[in-house]
Amino acid sequence: MNFKKLSVLFAAGAMILSMLACNLGKSPADTSAPGSPAAETSGNNSSGACANPYFPIIVGASWDYKITGPFPETYTESILSVDEKGFSEQSVFGKGAKREGKWSCANGDLTALDPTSGGSASVDVKSVSAEFQTQDVSGVTIPGKINPGDTWNQSVTLTGTETIGGQQIPATNKFTNACKAAALESVTVQAGTFDAVRVECQTDMEITFTLAGNPTTTPVKIISTIWYAKNIGMVKTTATGFGADTVTELTSYKIP
Repeated sequence: MNFKKLSVLFAAGAMILSMLACNLGKSPADTSAPGSPAAETSGNNSSGACANPYFPIIVGASWDYKITGPFPETYTESILSVDEKGFSEQSVFGKGAKREGKWSCANGDLTALDPTSGGSASVDVKSVSAEFQTQDVSGVTIPGKINPGDTWNQSVTLTGTETIGGQQIPATNKFTNACKAAALESVTVQAGTFDAVRVECQTDMEITFTLAGNPTTTPVKIISTIWYAKNIGMVKTTATGFGADTVTELTSYKIP
């Protein structure tokens, strides 16, 4: 396979892991399936500007996820801090990678300010590392209200490097998420069975690598379906693109 093509595919895979970590989810006790692993909740929710029925913002809350596909992983998401303008969260991956992200809040609308991390990201996938910094972000990640038929967008520009076989390659990733809420339906994952709104998103990416001073841009389109349970967040995501399918599922959770 052409080296440039291989690099682009790995970059897309690394970006997917980071992007999926932004779509959080957990489940309330009254809808958890019997015997759900480590399912704990107090029934509390966030308040103020960060009060969003699809993502309870509570310090100490955590959710465990499993990613299956060409880049299998597990990760734990947790809320680190909350203030009147936003909050910070952290993802710790099973293979050792870690990322932190900051979000802004406005009337329940939540926007990831740095979708890959708090200012920078480092993701290692099968000996290929990717490190990016957020240069520009606009739009909304999770609206304060999600009803069937609603639409929203978010655009992000990232710059950084890919390291493949010891070679550092400058890279730029520009992507736009366009989402639309679909039907309400039941979805089952390891953590239980939930009533959730299905959200369908298309992510259009432009990944540019500079090799020997020559930039090469490759477009990547990702189609994803996300299930958000009310007063919960994401419980499942499926993503198709760059020649691979990825599924992320909630496996356990804890809400103080």
